[in-house]
Amino acid sequence: MARRADVVIYIGGSSQHLEHEGLDRVSIALPDIQLALVQQLEKVVRSPIHVIIMSGSSLDLSYFRDSSQIGSLIWAGYPGESGGDAIASIVFGQYNPAGRLPITFYPSSYVDQVSMFDMSMRPSNVSPGRTYRFYTGQVVFPFGYGLSFTTFSYSWSNDSSTRTMSSYSIQSLVNNKQSLRSIQSFRVNVTNTGTRNGDEVVLGYIVPPQIVRHGVTPPLKQLFCFQRINLNVGETKQIVLPLNIQSILTIAHDGSKWIHPGQYQIIVDNQHRFTIQLQGSSYLWQQFK
Repeated sequence: MARRADVVIYIGGSSQHLEHEGLDRVSIALPDIQLALVQQLEKVVRSPIHVIIMSGSSLDLSYFRDSSQIGSLIWAGYPGESGGDAIASIVFGQYNPAGRLPITFYPSSYVDQVSMFDMSMRPSNVSPGRTYRFYTGQVVFPFGYGLSFTTFSYSWSNDSSTRTMSSYSIQSLVNNKQSLRSIQSFRVNVTNTGTRNGDEVVLGYIVPPQIVRHGVTPPLKQLFCFQRINLNVGETKQIVLPLNIQSILTIAHDGSKWIHPGQYQIIVDNQHRFTIQLQGSSYLWQQFK
């Protein structure tokens, strides 16, 4: 723990005492002694507590998320020798962060819901699934989550050439080599509505038809494109998110890749506007060898 003037900083997480190459964790809960220390700090300090967590993977940080006395929370991974300078520049406002979580943060009960002897990604009657693509439970922090010292707003482009519903024949996509590069592109306007210049990471997701085919559950959603942009205060930029055929493939149990008909939803910043309608019969795109 460190304190400077009225700034209270708590640094915790995991270390090689809890996990390393030859030692697996048995829990993803924050160590009891660390949680107890934070709770004691909350009783004796009036200032907001700024928490920095260092760990090789996710921990259940729901206590920090829900506590009204926690002013900020930074997950730094294992940042290396320059990590201290980088973290300090964020804590004291010298740098405006724009990181996004590359993993899902689960509740501590997750380890009791999945078997370490079953590496299946998809949910089943004995598992809630794994990763943002298949996990059906409540997350602590979702994949792609992140905050900034400024704010951003999104709006879909009003380009008249962009339709909210597009239909494609599966056979035409198979025959058209252009679809390997892009089936369709989506334009999004991003505006910095805050008081500081900063970066924003725009994440584009596709939601396939939620239909079980041949015993295979489709992903809940899948990242198909992302872009990082820098915006000055009040500035608006338009970005283009291309969707290619690889992003709509479903992988079967035997590893083969399929294109299935149905409606595919396009989501950016949790906003849905565009729908891709694929027509025809399911097509085997690639056989696993």
